[in-house]
Amino acid sequence: MKAGYLTHVGLRRKTNQDCICYIKKDGDILAIVCDGIGGGLAGDVASKMACMHMKDYFLQTNFKQMSPSQIPAWIEHGIKEANDLIFIQSKKAPEMDGMGTTMTGIIMVNGNTFVFNVGDSRVYSYQNQLKRLTTDHTFVETLVRNGEISEEEALVHPMRNTLVNALGIWDKVQIDIVQVQEDVKGYLICSDGLHGYVEEAKMTEAFMQKDVDKICNDLLQLSLEAGGYDNVSIIVLAQEDRL
Repeated sequence: MKAGYLTHVGLRRKTNQDCICYIKKDGDILAIVCDGIGGGLAGDVASKMACMHMKDYFLQTNFKQMSPSQIPAWIEHGIKEANDLIFIQSKKAPEMDGMGTTMTGIIMVNGNTFVFNVGDSRVYSYQNQLKRLTTDHTFVETLVRNGEISEEEALVHPMRNTLVNALGIWDKVQIDIVQVQEDVKGYLICSDGLHGYVEEAKMTEAFMQKDVDKICNDLLQLSLEAGGYDNVSIIVLAQEDRL
C-alpha cells in the first residue's frame, strides 16, 4: 500500500487546526484526518490530542492476536478515550472550553479494512471513480436523510457546516464504523477544506495520476484554486500498481 499525505493552512486562515496521522506497523496501517473546531478555542490542540492518542493506542496493540470481529470494538474504545481526554482538558482550561475535533480514518489490519468517522471529514474509496464511504454528522446532512431538502440545496444551505457530532464537545460521541468489503484501487481521506469546496468530479480527475504525492498536491491545488477558505488535509492510499 502506497501512501501520500499533506496538510495546509489554506489561503484565508492564520493557523492550521487540522492534524493528520499515518502510521504503519508490521503491515498494519492507521490513517486519520482530524479537523479541529472551536476557532480560537484550541481546535488545533483538540485535533492533535486525538491523533496522538490514536497513534499511541495503535502502537501499543498486538493485532495478530485479534480477530476481524474485534476491530470495531477496538476502534470504538480508542475514539471514546480520545473524546474523554479532550472533553476533560477543555473543562480544565477556560481558554480551551468548547474545543473539539472531527476524526475520520481507516485502519487496515490482517487484510481487513475498516472505515470510521466522527464529524464531517470524509473517506472515499476509488475504483475508477470516487465513492463516499462516510456520512457527514452535520445538521444539513440530517435534513437530506430525512428528505427535507435535496443534496443540491444542501450544498448552499447556510448551516451546511454545523456539526451535530464531534470529539470533545460532549461527554458522549457517536461513532460510525463500517468494514470495506469490495476490492478497490485506493482511498482518499480528507477534511472539508477539500470536499466542501471542490466538486467530486474534479477530485476524481486527480486520481488519474499514478503517483500518490502528485494526487495529494493536485487535490491541494484544487482547494486553493477554489479560494483556499479553510485548512485542508489529505491522505491518499493506493494499492501497489493499481491506480
